[in-house]
Amino acid sequence: MNETLQPRLGVELRRARMRLELTQEQVARAVGFVPVVYGRIERGDMLPSIPKLRDLCTTLGVSADVLLALRSAEGTPLEQPPMSAPGASPEFRRLTMLVCELPPERLKLFRIVLQSLVSEED
Repeated sequence: MNETLQPRLGVELRRARMRLELTQEQVARAVGFVPVVYGRIERGDMLPSIPKLRDLCTTLGVSADVLLALRSAEGTPLEQPPMSAPGASPEFRRLTMLVCELPPERLKLFRIVLQSLVSEED
């Protein structure tokens, strides 16, 4: 799982709640959470179930795309899906997905290794 999803979800939930001037307790009760549990979600310590995520979207008037970091609040895509060549092998598609999920410091290391492999072929 993307390690930044939980904190980002919590930030977006808090932003939506504050925009509506609601307390954590009010939101928790509206969607059927114990207030302590909702607080943990907002802090990024846990993720809600899909039905509860839907209830949160409805209650707070925010898109699931925003909460799941697929789009910004303005509606622009945050992440582009990995591009793969038509007819690419399953291994290549898997490698592409794995590389897209690398944190910045590991991606930098991957680029260095890849560049050294390419330069050895020349």
